[in-house]
Amino acid sequence: MGSAYAGVSASAGDASFLSYNPASLGGVGAYDFSLSLVGILPSSSATYASTTAAGTPGGGLGSPSDFISDALVPDLAARVRLAPKWAAGIVVYAPWGLATHYPNGWSGRYYAQETKLLTVNISPSISFQPWSNFTLAAGGQVQYARGTLSSETDIGTLGTVLEVPGSVPGLQDGGATLVGDDWAVGFTVGSLLEVIEGVTVGLSYRSAVHHSLKGPLTFTPDDTGAVTTIRDATGLFLDTVAQAKLTTPDMINFGTRVRLGGGWTALFELDWTHWSGFTELRVVADNPTQPDDVTGAAWKDAVLVALGTEFAMDERWTWRTGLAFDQSPIPSATLEPRIPDASRTWISAGFTYRATDTIDLSVSLAHLFLPRRSVGLVSSSTGNSLRGNLVGLTESRVTVVGLQLNYRLQN
Repeated sequence: MGSAYAGVSASAGDASFLSYNPASLGGVGAYDFSLSLVGILPSSSATYASTTAAGTPGGGLGSPSDFISDALVPDLAARVRLAPKWAAGIVVYAPWGLATHYPNGWSGRYYAQETKLLTVNISPSISFQPWSNFTLAAGGQVQYARGTLSSETDIGTLGTVLEVPGSVPGLQDGGATLVGDDWAVGFTVGSLLEVIEGVTVGLSYRSAVHHSLKGPLTFTPDDTGAVTTIRDATGLFLDTVAQAKLTTPDMINFGTRVRLGGGWTALFELDWTHWSGFTELRVVADNPTQPDDVTGAAWKDAVLVALGTEFAMDERWTWRTGLAFDQSPIPSATLEPRIPDASRTWISAGFTYRATDTIDLSVSLAHLFLPRRSVGLVSSSTGNSLRGNLVGLTESRVTVVGLQLNYRLQN
């Protein structure tokens, strides 16, 4: 992280690089393990205005802040040398995740209230070195995913359409919450080649993992009892079980390390993420009378480009710095408050201190700059017939802090 992830796919200095390329197994001596913890500390703010699907003012708080949650992301990895040409390892990490939470009654409540996604990858791998400068590796992904989606429902507008007496659009809100989880599997492959002395290139691929998050879909009634009337008449809003298909994307990572002399190393990374397969988020209820809840996505493939340097000041201290551009996959047409994403520019720095012959300690710090983005969602779009219209501006900034402990036994 101290080099803005530049060169991670071509690095094998410790077990943590298994998260990016299983061929980093080639760098193990006898045995090593790595334990790291990254703190993601965002700040966020937005200004919104809304109208109901009936055209009346949506009301509610129009200037939410701090709706993107802090996160602690752990990573545990270990490698072992099985034979001169064979090594094995395992890494447990969280490749994808997010959490946003908006205050009750805010102006965009029909689009998002709470959103959480947690994924955990358990990825064992094995490598073979046909030559000392070339490593091939393959492994599996056993991935757990758990998600929470909640939003308010404009019962007043629906009641008006169904001619329920006393219905008032925007003033009678119910709620809907889905909590689902799933286990699924994928694979990863990679290679690491020292082209000439001091020049290393790495290439890896991590497959997509296809989930079907399944769990209870529960509804909260409005304060006036309109939900009860509608439920009795139509069968809508009955607590049930539902599922949402979610595919975490496949990735191609390419990195290089070039030793320049004088203790300096130049680093480069180019990563491609296949987000274009995410076209929509659809929640399908077991209750046949409950219509699917659909959120349009139409995301685009995205790239990360990073440049960095390492400077080995002496046998104990190594310093790093980096700059990266991390492209957002979300087009302006489908940007919505659940995931108020934007392309990120990374500036980072860090160091590693070799405390003993077997123990390293690393610290890194990064700041992410994100541009302000506009949101423009309309009730005429697919899935938005009861959500109304929402326009606004959203922006965020992120500070990231990382700590890592490495232990190694060379022989």
